[in-house]
Amino acid sequence: MATLHVRGVPDELYDELNERAREHRTSVTKEAIRLLRRALDLERRARGHGDLIDAIIAERTPMKPGSPSAAELIREDRDSR
Repeated sequence: MATLHVRGVPDELYDELNERAREHRTSVTKEAIRLLRRALDLERRARGHGDLIDAIIAERTPMKPGSPSAAELIREDRDSR
């Protein structure tokens, strides 16, 4: 397995990566690998579709007009308990 060293990472970017790693209960290294894989996969798919934006949009689930807001869904879930 190869080793990758990245120098000059801005503090705010490293802090954000570290926070994501904590949220996913993993190491900074594993989180960086996960994000690299995802970015490369999106880029690979974008080449096939011709546009990175299309690949990102295809991965998202858009909200339909008239759908409840996130706050309404959270409230409904909390009230159902």
